[in-house]
Amino acid sequence: MAMDGTTWISDDRGDQLDRVMEGLLIAMLAFMPLAFGAVEAWSELIVIALAGAMSVCFLLKPVLSGRVSLVWTWAYVPVVAFLIVVLVQLIPLPTVLVQVISPNTASRKAELLGDLPGAGEALSHMTISFYPQATRHGLRLALAIAAVFAVVLNVYRRPDQIVRLLVAIAVVGAGVAVLTAAQNLFGNNKIYWFVDSPHGVAHSGPFVNHSHYAQFTNLSIGAALGALLYLVRRGFARRRVTPEAVAEYLGSPGARPIWALLAMAVVGAGTVFLAMSRGGVISMLMAGALTTVVLSLRRPMRGSGWIMVVLALGAFSCVLYIGFDAVYDRLATLRDLSNAEGGRRQILSDIAVAWARFPILGTGLGTHEVVYPEFDRSSVPALASHAENEYAQAAEETGILGLAALLAFAAFVAVHYVRAVKGNHVPICSVAYGLGFGLVAILLHSLSDFGQHLPANAILTAVFCALLIRLSRLGTNEADGAPPEAVCVTSHSRPFWTAGLAVACAVWVWVLLGANSARVAEAHWRQVLAAERGLMEDGWQGTDEEYVHLLGHAGKAVDRQPDNVTYRHWLNVYRWHSMSRTTDPNTGLLVLPVEALEFAERIADELNRARASCPTFGATWCVLGQLERSVLGRIDEGAHHIREGVKLAPCDATARLVAGTLALEEGDVDVAFAHLDRAAALDGRLFREIAMLLTDQSDRPDLALRIAAEDIQRLNTMVSVLETSGQSTESVEQVRRKVVTLLEQRCLKSDPPAWALAWLGGIYARDGRVGEAIDFYRQALDLDYSRVDWRFNRARLLAETGALADAIREAETCLRLRPEHAAAKRLIDRLSVDPRIAGQPRAVP
Repeated sequence: MAMDGTTWISDDRGDQLDRVMEGLLIAMLAFMPLAFGAVEAWSELIVIALAGAMSVCFLLKPVLSGRVSLVWTWAYVPVVAFLIVVLVQLIPLPTVLVQVISPNTASRKAELLGDLPGAGEALSHMTISFYPQATRHGLRLALAIAAVFAVVLNVYRRPDQIVRLLVAIAVVGAGVAVLTAAQNLFGNNKIYWFVDSPHGVAHSGPFVNHSHYAQFTNLSIGAALGALLYLVRRGFARRRVTPEAVAEYLGSPGARPIWALLAMAVVGAGTVFLAMSRGGVISMLMAGALTTVVLSLRRPMRGSGWIMVVLALGAFSCVLYIGFDAVYDRLATLRDLSNAEGGRRQILSDIAVAWARFPILGTGLGTHEVVYPEFDRSSVPALASHAENEYAQAAEETGILGLAALLAFAAFVAVHYVRAVKGNHVPICSVAYGLGFGLVAILLHSLSDFGQHLPANAILTAVFCALLIRLSRLGTNEADGAPPEAVCVTSHSRPFWTAGLAVACAVWVWVLLGANSARVAEAHWRQVLAAERGLMEDGWQGTDEEYVHLLGHAGKAVDRQPDNVTYRHWLNVYRWHSMSRTTDPNTGLLVLPVEALEFAERIADELNRARASCPTFGATWCVLGQLERSVLGRIDEGAHHIREGVKLAPCDATARLVAGTLALEEGDVDVAFAHLDRAAALDGRLFREIAMLLTDQSDRPDLALRIAAEDIQRLNTMVSVLETSGQSTESVEQVRRKVVTLLEQRCLKSDPPAWALAWLGGIYARDGRVGEAIDFYRQALDLDYSRVDWRFNRARLLAETGALADAIREAETCLRLRPEHAAAKRLIDRLSVDPRIAGQPRAVP
């Protein structure tokens, strides 16, 4: 210990912790894109754990090594300010205070929750957030992003560290790009060849959304470009850049890393085109143009323009080789951009209305999905889970204070970018051009996408921002390669750092516990969704064992996340389904057991608890109202809840269905039709229930047919519903003829789907048109070889026509595809002893 009280300990431990943090960061950056962008709870937990470990290691450094390198930047201020805004949104504040800082929040919550039991006491305090569960989730991710930003800014002090990190990012991005190209060339429209994609295609590597992939890849291209420019700048440090010198240098063994980085950038740029993300392509091209201009304006970098030219030509060649036609067709839709954008402009207009009501602190981070529907006036039938514009959503959810913090942070980073570019007398500052490329691309793309909600993209963006700030310091205040002066930890300051470490550990324990609860709850909910599919197919007429399985997992999910309104809402919907499985065979009315009234009261109490956790979740209001009207006898109260629910959630299919049922009961047919038509558009699985409601209970099959329109599947459902309800044979036949006509029109078009061909084949077979049925089944099997049911039907039809050998051949194929197919075995046994089989050739017509 020195005389001044300074504690000096060897830097070895500090260097070891630096290496640990570098390893943790690279592991995180490699993991996130491969885990679908880290959008699921289990992957978010891993990301948060890695971010927490990095921050704890950083705070351990001054405690163990006796010194720490700290970088001050004004960019910390908006980061902390944003976190404070989110924290304030979560704190239960006195209602009097909320009325001052966000009067519409106070009045709206009082309006929505004023009828709850014990509302007076419950409304004495309230949060700014309309859905604290979602805001806590957003805060966890924001803390992880902020931690990565701070660690990168303070740990990456030397050029070799920065270049090593950029190369790692480029390698990860190139690996993901190669996977994307492989899935485009050899894929089966599944992610990793075995994970189903919600959109039915897998053009974006491990990412579900092509725009999210484009943002990640543009950032990865920026990393490769930054490392590439640094190597080029260093290679020509004392040489004049001429075409001859460039050609000579690129042909030397020392240029191999440059070729490798260029190849990574080219493959990445090519796959951005292949991902079919128009916003990604446009933002990449605009960022590339801006980077080229900046390069041309800086004298030391003027000879580097060839890099951008080679990058563009390479990406174009990649597109030509893999899939130019598809890319061209997708980009050609830019001519009809106003139509292609759908209701995005209307969404922004609606968000502006929402922001005007909650301008200072917003509605709560992560609440767009449950607050925006009340303001939704777009013609898009589905719910907009995100605003498709990061800036608008930030204003809606965090108000002017949160948006101002984010814009201030962006402004500070832009200032540091300019400083880094001006400091390009230091070779490492050449990296800034690549980092700027990536950041400009995602800033532009965020005008029409929500890719920064993915941890994989948001954390990579934070890394770029931290590196830009660090580069500006290297270019202005420090010699090339010289680290900043270390801050020694004195005996007086050590308790401060120890206390900070303890606080950080406590915060990360809270964060990790919440993230782990989300992981466990989501795992149970996956089991719930799997069980739900089977019950829905059976019209919710499941066995007791099936409902025990469903309710058990749903209950465990709610136990883990009691404030998750989606889990609690559906748990009680499932409870209601479990007790309403019995109907009177004569009237079709629900028959409830004696104890049902008490059970229904408990469900209503649970739904009220769900309302308290998120008062703007309209589906809960509607289900509660339906229960009150149909079981509990609270007619007026139930009607009020249903009407309020459909106002809160006009894009929720259940809310529309319940509101339509109420309108039918009240005799308002026009309103009922509008609600039910929208319900069917939002969730086609509800059409059978809607058709039965209109046909059986309201005797308005004409309305059901209007909703069905010319949808073949719905019209076929109508045939079944009309037959069951005892409608006239003429009405049934009229609908059936319309189905056949539509199928014939569909099958006569170019590239008819296999299901339509097989369906028409089945209809023709029933009508005795066997030859045509055989041909349609053949065409369907040409498109989908694996359909054993279609193949067996064709085999039976061939047997009817006397083509026994061909029938046996088709049945044998059925057995190869499904060895346990007993009916195919019986058909082969029967036809093999038929005397007509002798001498028949086995050529399929």
